[in-house]
Amino acid sequence: MAPEVRRFTDLNDLSQAAAEEISGIAQHSVAARGRFTIALAGGNTPRRTYEALATKYRDVIDWARTEILFGDERFVAHDDPRSNYMMVREALLGRAPISPTCVHPVPTDLATPAEAADQYESTLRRVLADHTTDAGGGDPVTGAAATVDLALLGVGPDGHTASLFPGSPALDERRRWSLAVPAPTGVQPSVPRITTTLEFLDSARAVIFLVAGEDKRRVVREILEQTPSAPAYPAALVAPRGRVLWMIDRSAAPA
Repeated sequence: MAPEVRRFTDLNDLSQAAAEEISGIAQHSVAARGRFTIALAGGNTPRRTYEALATKYRDVIDWARTEILFGDERFVAHDDPRSNYMMVREALLGRAPISPTCVHPVPTDLATPAEAADQYESTLRRVLADHTTDAGGGDPVTGAAATVDLALLGVGPDGHTASLFPGSPALDERRRWSLAVPAPTGVQPSVPRITTTLEFLDSARAVIFLVAGEDKRRVVREILEQTPSAPAYPAALVAPRGRVLWMIDRSAAPA
């Protein structure tokens, strides 16, 4: 399915529109399957989207039927400023009526990133077990099982998405949903990560990329134009069977 591309004046407009999209998907998922599962993106770009979900859509989304997962995480404590969980907690979890039992952070308090990835693999499989096999839950064409209703993703200036970096062996994983990856050398913060895999992301019912910043423009252009260099960027390799929407602010949008 060809991606849909929407351009916005600035990050605020993008964030408000993204919150509206997420709310619509959430309502549809609850109506169709009884709950809504979402894998959240980290970094700076989605913060305003999460804030809008916690305020404008606070009473619209059925939070009691919403399961919060994470597409990737830095191997730092949950109260570390570099933690994706901390950002999400400040922007969304601490402001919307979400039960802690519906929030599934990566366990970064374990001894090693590998242990954290193994445990998160088990968490993903457990939380999503009945969601991947429910009636009518698979792809409408192939019937293949789905993972989450929605995966939110960003794009780095190097083309990485989640914590899947260019040239990483993790890009070849076709069995696991969660992997530990070494600290990136060209991206900050330079700490080990736990990431979901292409196998997980490609089975999402919908994927939304949220992209802002002039430093992303070249990579976004190459990916959307499918230039010969595009396959070197992990974001270009995400190919879910369902809907793909790129939401891009003016600074990141190709001319």
